[in-house]
Amino acid sequence: MHKLHLLLFLSSLIGSAIFYLIGAPMPFLLGSILGSASFVLTYETPKRQLPELTRWVRLVFIALIGAMIGSRFSPELLGIIPQFWATAAAIIPFILVAHAGNYWVMRHLGGYKKLDAYFAALPGGIVDSIALAEQMGADVRIVTAQHFIRIILVVVTVPLLFLFVTGDAVGSLAGETLGRGTPDYVDLGLIAAIAMAGLFLGRHLKLPVSHMMGPMLLALILSVTGVIAIDTPAWLLNLAQFMVGTSLGAQFSGISRKLLLKGLGMGVISGIFMLLLALFLAIVLSPFVPVEFPAVFISFAAGGLTEMSLIALSLNLNPVVVALHHLARIFLTVWIGAFLVKRVLDLKQNP
Repeated sequence: MHKLHLLLFLSSLIGSAIFYLIGAPMPFLLGSILGSASFVLTYETPKRQLPELTRWVRLVFIALIGAMIGSRFSPELLGIIPQFWATAAAIIPFILVAHAGNYWVMRHLGGYKKLDAYFAALPGGIVDSIALAEQMGADVRIVTAQHFIRIILVVVTVPLLFLFVTGDAVGSLAGETLGRGTPDYVDLGLIAAIAMAGLFLGRHLKLPVSHMMGPMLLALILSVTGVIAIDTPAWLLNLAQFMVGTSLGAQFSGISRKLLLKGLGMGVISGIFMLLLALFLAIVLSPFVPVEFPAVFISFAAGGLTEMSLIALSLNLNPVVVALHHLARIFLTVWIGAFLVKRVLDLKQNP
């Protein structure tokens, strides 16, 4: 490893520690992105560039994250799905409207190229959206910046909204965790095995973002059918988020301050738009599902799957319901995004 990469990881660790100490949402992902990106932006000059960080760091830990997300679901999932037909039916329209609105913002207000605007506008998770953008040849720096800003806005705003309305801290602000006990070596071995098998399976089936979707789907199937029951180790999830965040922050190499400032403005507009869309859907759909308004709102607030599930846990809502909606959003966003990109964008005529 290059000595500059050690400084990159140190900066990422400092960013994660600061985010953790102040109680920020998803501290090991967002803090590491901010820390590593800050190092890159500070170190680099027109004549001095940071050596590229191997992409295998991100691929391996993205696969582990996919396996851990899929392993969180249990056989009870099959029994509750039919009760949420209304919100399930709204997920695809939500994705299409959110994507179209965000694309208009990125393309017409931000002035981004079509491909960059398309992937910066995806209402998916930060890891999978960026992985898909990289696969399709978009500018990863722009896409990372926009998703980073949008997710920070959502995962910070939602807990503060509930803190203001209910007076109680929620999510990571309340110290909640998705870890389900103390895992043993069997659990760790299962997660690693599912991640590696899922990597192979995803590539063999040619899934979009195969290094995440393969492990996630394999773990989901094994967990829902009752074949396995894994206690997700919180430290491994934190480590995986830290490594992915560091590699994403390193993607800011070569980005200008001017582009970052523009990204901040576009990210704020995008985040507010998606929160208002989630609020509208929660008002409309709450009467048709067996959960209250807050759970529906959290289910459509496009922040991180982990953080939205933690908020549900803090409010004594069913985190499985919330996580299921976000998993569906992330999964369908990747599929729809990959399916439509070449059908919607005429890149030869107007890039």
